[in-house]
Amino acid sequence: MYVLQYGRASSVIKTSKPNVCVSAVRPARLSCSSRLSSIRRTIVCVAEGAAQQDITEEASANEAADNLSSQDSAVESPIAEDQSDLSPMDRAWLALEAENLNRSALESAMSELAAEMARLQDSAAAAETRALTLEATMATAKDQLLRLNADFDNFRRRTRDEKDQLAVSVRGDVVTSLLPVVDNFELARTQVKAESEAEQKINNSYQSLYKQFVDFLRGLGVEAVPTVGTPFDPNLHEAIMKEPNAEVEDGTVLMEFRKGFKIGDKLLRPAMVKVSVNEEGPVVTASSSEE
Repeated sequence: MYVLQYGRASSVIKTSKPNVCVSAVRPARLSCSSRLSSIRRTIVCVAEGAAQQDITEEASANEAADNLSSQDSAVESPIAEDQSDLSPMDRAWLALEAENLNRSALESAMSELAAEMARLQDSAAAAETRALTLEATMATAKDQLLRLNADFDNFRRRTRDEKDQLAVSVRGDVVTSLLPVVDNFELARTQVKAESEAEQKINNSYQSLYKQFVDFLRGLGVEAVPTVGTPFDPNLHEAIMKEPNAEVEDGTVLMEFRKGFKIGDKLLRPAMVKVSVNEEGPVVTASSSEE
């Protein structure tokens, strides 16, 4: 409350502002102009007191705002539940502050969400890169596995072929060493003539042994080279004689002098034969084919 005194006597003048009043001095002897000037000064003092009261209220509102801003910010509105004792300006300010706090909290949440999304995108990109790397590694490993399987199949097939060739070569060497025995059996069969019953029994036993020996060779895969009646083949036959013969085609084997043998596709020895010829062209012999 502001009290203004003029002179000795004073009186209190009430104003519209709460707790604001003016005490004016009423002099004993004043003229009308002096009284009018005194009233004017009193009105000015009342206006200044009202302005000072507004400044005081604004300072109180600012202090309350500072106290509210120092508290923990939250998404919920910080407006007091009981606002009956707040002025409209304070209520508006608090509502604006609550809106600003909500906006700040929302912006902070959006920033955190954007950062989290960026982190997830980086993680997804890294995972995709790892997946592509693993896929490339798996493709390389699969290709290597296919190549390894192919190499192993080739190695197994080559080993099997080499084993078969080695077995054929060994059997061929063994059979080749036994071929003179076969020649002796064949020569004995053509040269020996059984005249008595005892000689016939010996010849039968001899031929039985020869048959068993031939069966043994056949079990090893040995085959006799076909000769009489077949076309001459320089890869299988060795022509040691030729004879003109118009009854058969040129180059037909007419006689076999020594058997030839083979194991599979491997020739152990060629057969010695006689071949038919005609006047139009010579027969192709083994020696001529080699030349």
